[in-house]
Amino acid sequence: MNTTPVLSTRETSQTLGRIFVAISLVVFGVQHFLYGGFVAGLVPAWMPGRLFWAYFVGVAFLAAAVGILVELLARPAATMLGVMFFLFLVLLHIPRIVLHSHDGNEWTSGFVALAMCGGAWVLASASPLYERETADPFLKFGQYIFAMAFVAFGIQHFVYARLAVGLGPPWFPVRPLWACAIGVVLVAAGAAIIFGKKARFAAALLGTILFLVFLLLHIPRISAHLHDPGPWTSGFEVLALGADALVLASTLARQDRE
Repeated sequence: MNTTPVLSTRETSQTLGRIFVAISLVVFGVQHFLYGGFVAGLVPAWMPGRLFWAYFVGVAFLAAAVGILVELLARPAATMLGVMFFLFLVLLHIPRIVLHSHDGNEWTSGFVALAMCGGAWVLASASPLYERETADPFLKFGQYIFAMAFVAFGIQHFVYARLAVGLGPPWFPVRPLWACAIGVVLVAAGAAIIFGKKARFAAALLGTILFLVFLLLHIPRISAHLHDPGPWTSGFEVLALGADALVLASTLARQDRE
């Protein structure tokens, strides 16, 4: 049986995924320099040299973008990127969630960091091995972290239903219905990946939804507010997560052969 077309498609998906993630990381890195003072304000108050850490993380994002695009460096670069997002979650987001437990935005930001952590380890797990390098079983945990975050996003569509409805484009019909439908899909897709049932289809569906959200919702917002860092950040977070889902789908073909 000829598997060349399948392998070619898989490699193309992984390459595109890495490129989209790298583009997003470049945007994040540049923002850390353009808005260093604001970013420094997000660094925990107990950490000395807050402005230094803002610029340091900006450099780390740019370095990770380059590393992910170089096959020889992709695995260590993506692994360390996941560690960095995990530290963001522990040092920045969890304390803010504890202090503002009724703020849906804080929960969302925390789950985004969790998803970015899992997505980075998905990239690392999908990266090629060289010479005597062996696969790290720990990296497989990334797909479960990634999926858990999307289950949480789906639940938020119901817990914060009014906010979820307002996220859709104003011209979109029956936004409440679509908000609920997307919430159901996110929970179902995340659960499918966690339990390994039609996981490849679920990851591909997540990637498709995220790319559509990026194109239909975030690109218009970025275009309308070019000097506002908020739309840029949220938009390219969605692009990066969609790319991670694309890479994950390309690595799960065997799990769906039943």
